[in-house]
Amino acid sequence: MRTALTTAVVAGLGVVALTGGSAGPVPGDRSRGHDRVITFDVQFSGFFLLDFSATGVREVTAIDDPALSPSRGDQIVFEDTLLRNGEPVGAGGGTCTVTSVAPTDPPINLSCQVSYQLSDGQVVAQGRASNAPVKTLAIVGGTGRYVGASGELELTELGTAENTGTLVLRLERT
Repeated sequence: MRTALTTAVVAGLGVVALTGGSAGPVPGDRSRGHDRVITFDVQFSGFFLLDFSATGVREVTAIDDPALSPSRGDQIVFEDTLLRNGEPVGAGGGTCTVTSVAPTDPPINLSCQVSYQLSDGQVVAQGRASNAPVKTLAIVGGTGRYVGASGELELTELGTAENTGTLVLRLERT
């Protein structure tokens, strides 16, 4: 069970990784009714979890740490790089709190708050996620060009050794 949970935590912790390509519609996307669709490639940061246990708080910086045992209240903290054509164009950071660990698939549920700094402002998103490879969060606001932003963010973890993914922002008309 511990190995399955460790694998689930690894998959679930990429919630913040953003991967992107170009601005504009993505083939097969659900952007109808959306004002703008923006995609990024993401380079995820290294693993970092605050493990709150009965014996105290411990930093976990390796996903293969044999003592890793996720539980409700643990905090995942991240700061990831947004890329376009392999070049950094922004950053995303935030926290996800483990809200439950259950013998189901997916076994880990999270509540996440993230913000993305782009060249023309910030986009803020929040919502529930799990260790599934595709995560959808609500865009709840922004700054600069994104003042009053709403819509949804879809993060897809690629599961590669390079620790990368894709991020699609579907911004609603206001």
